[in-house]
Amino acid sequence: MISSAPSLSQLDTSHSYFLQPSPTPGAPPVGLLLRGVNIGSTSKFPTLPTSLTEYDDLTTSSRADRDRKRQILAGQQSHLGEEEVEFYSEAEAGGRDGWFVGRPFPLEEADVHLRRLKAWGFTTIRYIVVWEALEHAGPGKYDEAFIDYTVSILRKCREHGMRVFISPHQDVFSRFTSGSGAPYWVLEALGINPKRIHQTGSAVVHQCWSTQGYGSEEGLQSVEEGKLDDWPDMIWNTNLHRLAARHLFTMFWASDKFAPKCKIDGLHASEWVQDRFIAAYGHLADRLRDAGDILDDCLIGWDSMNEPHEGFIGIPDLNDCPPAQSFKKGPSPTPLQGFILGNGQNVLDVEMADFTSTGQKSRGTISITPPEGKAVWLTRQEAREAGDRWGWKWDEEWDFWDKSGEGGCVWAGHGVWDPKNGSVSRAQYFKPPGKTEIDFIEDFWRIHFTKYIKRIRQSHPNAISFINPPVFEEPPDLSEDVKQGRIALSSHFYDGLTLLNKRRHVFNADAVGLQRGLTNILSALKFGEKSIKSALRGQLGELKSDAKKSEGIAGDHEGGNYPTLIGEIGTPWDMKSTKLLGLAKGKTDRKDYKEPAKAMDQVMNACDGHNALSYTLWVYEPLSTHAHGDGWNGEDLSLISYDEISPEGPEQNDDLLIHDPPDLQSLITLGTRGIQSWCRPYPVESVSKIDKFSFDMKDGEFDLKIVIEGLEDHTVRKHRNQQSNLNDALPKEETVDDTGDEEKSKGYTKIYLPYVHYLANSSMPDNTGNIASTDKSRIIGESDDSDGDGEWVKGNGPATVDIEVLEISEGSLEVKGQWGWWKYDLGERGEREGRLRVRPWRG
Repeated sequence: MISSAPSLSQLDTSHSYFLQPSPTPGAPPVGLLLRGVNIGSTSKFPTLPTSLTEYDDLTTSSRADRDRKRQILAGQQSHLGEEEVEFYSEAEAGGRDGWFVGRPFPLEEADVHLRRLKAWGFTTIRYIVVWEALEHAGPGKYDEAFIDYTVSILRKCREHGMRVFISPHQDVFSRFTSGSGAPYWVLEALGINPKRIHQTGSAVVHQCWSTQGYGSEEGLQSVEEGKLDDWPDMIWNTNLHRLAARHLFTMFWASDKFAPKCKIDGLHASEWVQDRFIAAYGHLADRLRDAGDILDDCLIGWDSMNEPHEGFIGIPDLNDCPPAQSFKKGPSPTPLQGFILGNGQNVLDVEMADFTSTGQKSRGTISITPPEGKAVWLTRQEAREAGDRWGWKWDEEWDFWDKSGEGGCVWAGHGVWDPKNGSVSRAQYFKPPGKTEIDFIEDFWRIHFTKYIKRIRQSHPNAISFINPPVFEEPPDLSEDVKQGRIALSSHFYDGLTLLNKRRHVFNADAVGLQRGLTNILSALKFGEKSIKSALRGQLGELKSDAKKSEGIAGDHEGGNYPTLIGEIGTPWDMKSTKLLGLAKGKTDRKDYKEPAKAMDQVMNACDGHNALSYTLWVYEPLSTHAHGDGWNGEDLSLISYDEISPEGPEQNDDLLIHDPPDLQSLITLGTRGIQSWCRPYPVESVSKIDKFSFDMKDGEFDLKIVIEGLEDHTVRKHRNQQSNLNDALPKEETVDDTGDEEKSKGYTKIYLPYVHYLANSSMPDNTGNIASTDKSRIIGESDDSDGDGEWVKGNGPATVDIEVLEISEGSLEVKGQWGWWKYDLGERGEREGRLRVRPWRG
């Protein structure tokens, strides 16, 4: 019989893998690859008012009605504005109790979603919680109903054996800058009127695009891809470089240095707002601790702030777009032009940029004139009303208005630029010359992170801190009292050219190497699929290396080689057909997802090999649609969607089966896109070192190489880790070990073998079992009903794996359900290579 898997328990991170103690006393710890998903995109938005969500039972209505009602359930998709969903007014009123309850999905649907993720071979969830969900009603006013709901969802995750870490999520700072994260009141506290962000060009806000456009209608319509009703792909990303996001991030991180006149309740604005951010997630941690059955076994840790941005910090010259702003799309004001527009003044020559397959392009210029000369800044009267409504008080020095109470630009008030003549007064204000250069990560991000994780660990002492630095940047060195031997790197990676252009190319570039100065543009260019795959794997390898650099988070301690989990990775499914060798794009093609699947296979392949990376894919969002993607700024990366089930033909009602699947085929495949590319085999856990592994999506061959260490070598490595003051994965209490040497010396590697690639056909012989290295090459696995009904198709018998073992260097392989157990003896001393190769049985 196959022995049971080690129970979920406190993980250790003092190794290149995550480790858990062996269930056998004295036996080596078990290394884990944590692979899973982010849930979900709609978590960035609140639910709709009750008056808009009344609908009949989904199971009794027509397919067209069900599709419409599901879009109501999807909530505030990022194209829905004030007229449709009271985008501004409800937030300005503080929202409702339980405003985000149902994000990421209704509690009554949790079991089927989690069963599906487990059947896909996933063990890990990056759980999205935006600040707005916790504290939308005002400073210190927490939404306890949402937290109660979150506790219930996490208990469901625990029941299904899922490990979870929480992401304090933001994009471009807030929903009101066309991103997600901070509540409405935070923007007002930092001096901005959210309702005037779009019209002043301070951000391109999706909710305002179709009603207000951007700048003059004539100027936009003269640009080929800038029509008012056509939201440009991925334009939200450039909002990071516009006034609103740059201002808000700068105030969050560093107002004490750059805007010292801005104080709230006697504190520098940055200290005041960071304290509230940390307190909100600290309160969530308190509640999860008090639940009593979530921490460690289910909730293993907390991510740092998602994809933090430096704002204005480090810009060398405010007259020009900085070098870091290498990606521009749509109206692209310089920092100075952003100041002018934000002050309600028009600008005649804003560059209209585009990003194409061959790089950055200029599409001419447009004129932007803020309506009625209104600034993005709160007027004196608006500031007073906001303070009275939310309960804070600005200090007297925060007074940058003219005699009529208009204006109010924080940066004009600090002498950075002059609104009278529209010129910069201090071009190097955010990167002053001198011997001591400003370093955003070291001087600002690290200080915030230290305060944040210390507060989290007051409630969750064993929390693993997942460190998410700015995209493609290296994390800083951290003190041992901060790390406590319990950290992991959670960098993000997307194939930028594919993501931004939504099509595959015959060439690509080493984006990580370019940003880090490791290569030049000529060397960075890669042509052909083999070269592109190698470059992608190299980029992920470079990101992984950050976890073991002595000048970074690994520090100087021996054994300080921490694990890496790629917190976000994925590809778009609304890819365009390609023309002219990928230089031109056609229309979106949703016939078979062959091209997106190839793109996904490339990035998944890059996570394999020697990288052997853990990851959480972006994203699992069942409410994703063809029309509006994942509901957020036109992105369409969800692994699953109801819209994949045709509303025509005999399968038109199969959308109902997504929530009530009668068999494994329905559970695993219904609604998916390109499942063969991301539902793939991998070593889930092992007592041996994973050297490398590969998977060929075309023929299904899986090739795994491990390094098997003798039992004594494991013991030596254990004591070395103890001496370096890193947490030990084995129990710290001294116990009498009466386990026999034979039991302790048994090793294993557990492998996910998905039905998607290895399902037995109906003509298989009636035998099951295992294979040893000297036996025949075919193995038919045992059936497994742990996912509920074990039948692939209802009435056709149990689902089983049918594989050909091409090579097994030693030991034996047993298969039950979708899980293979490769068992072997460790021996006493020495290292040796082990190898296992399998593919689908071909007869």
